[in-house]
Amino acid sequence: MTYENIKSIILTILIVMSIYLTWSIWTYQPKNELMDDPSFVPSVEISESREINQVIKPVQIYYHHDNEHYGTTQISEIDRIIKEISTWSFAELEDVTNQTGNLSEFIYEKGHAQIVFPDLVPMEVYKNVLGIKDENTASVTFDQIIIDLNNINKQNGNVYFVSTTDHRVFRTSVTASFITNFKEDYFEKGSANKYFAPYALETVSENHKLLVLSEPVTINAYNYLLDVIETTKFRDALFRNPDPVRRNSTDAGEEYKDSSTLLSVNMKTNTLLYVDTTQEKDVTIDSSHLLQQSIDFVNGHKGWTDNYYFVGIDELEQTVSFRIYDSAGHPIFSDNGMSEILQIWGKTSIYQYLRNNFILDNQPVESSAVELMSGVDTLKRLKERENIEPEFIQELVLGYEMKRTNGDPLIHLEPSWYYKYKDQWWNMNSGEEGLEFGLE
Repeated sequence: MTYENIKSIILTILIVMSIYLTWSIWTYQPKNELMDDPSFVPSVEISESREINQVIKPVQIYYHHDNEHYGTTQISEIDRIIKEISTWSFAELEDVTNQTGNLSEFIYEKGHAQIVFPDLVPMEVYKNVLGIKDENTASVTFDQIIIDLNNINKQNGNVYFVSTTDHRVFRTSVTASFITNFKEDYFEKGSANKYFAPYALETVSENHKLLVLSEPVTINAYNYLLDVIETTKFRDALFRNPDPVRRNSTDAGEEYKDSSTLLSVNMKTNTLLYVDTTQEKDVTIDSSHLLQQSIDFVNGHKGWTDNYYFVGIDELEQTVSFRIYDSAGHPIFSDNGMSEILQIWGKTSIYQYLRNNFILDNQPVESSAVELMSGVDTLKRLKERENIEPEFIQELVLGYEMKRTNGDPLIHLEPSWYYKYKDQWWNMNSGEEGLEFGLE
């Protein structure tokens, strides 16, 4: 082959490549299916991403002995127990609602270990955490797991997934040795475990009982420095195309917007609100997909800045919320939303996204001990209030109020008793107004 022949072949190849590249540019279409993915956000990292088991967690575990009850909220201890349970092999779930009898008596029965979640958890989302292989769990939701340490035969023991909201109970069986080992290594050592405290089972109303701490509590108040996150990071993370976005100053802070989307930041409360007005609200996504896409959405921009845990879901309103907890498992509340993440979903993507814009330092700059009365005495006082109907008291827990005054470089965490009343959280020390952002 001559040199001229080789040049002709190369020239022909270059011409064909040029034609192909030109055609590719003219006919290129962006991947709209990716843009319509509700979990899709531009590749911007705010902080961290999280696995399901790091976001969906139990918040209390109780061991029920004969007239004695021990419980913990300690995150490390709860993680240890869930890690143990996740090694078990679970059989298929069976609906035994009609066989359970009085649900309250069943839950608090002697010889039961009770694992409590803040709200209903779809089994479809959580089952991989426990290694459950049953494929027919689409209709199963639960907010408690009950391990029966009484009825163990040679082969199997029983574990129950309970929905106290819907009054439904599902039973599964596991190998007897798992239950026996749990009883010996965890349940029977609960009273000696430093992370477990004695609880009293108090009668709130005729058909309602509540577990509350038996003894007075010494708990620390904390002051933290906060690391404010640059708003441009949220802008680049939340707007699909940040280039045409305009910035404006406001009395409270700043806002970014384009033709259909708004990001408003309140520097006084350190909260931000993202709204996509193109999203329709008259749609219903089932709770499994709703919760999964809510976690995926925050993971998309690594937005887990602190110890946020799932605390509430409303399929009707298409809302999901997460709250900050401290390492001892105490929920952190605020009256302006700066301790929560709230998501409201539209037809194909997020409609509203509310959260704070800071990261707490790992260590507080100062702390001081605070004495609080026992849960028993607190519940007694609560029931005596004129405006309280005891049958609507749902929970009573130790928590923190997160506060910051304008211009103060510190975030203050003040301990207090909190009670859940008619699906809303209230501070025992506050007035008559409930907490905003509260779904659960």
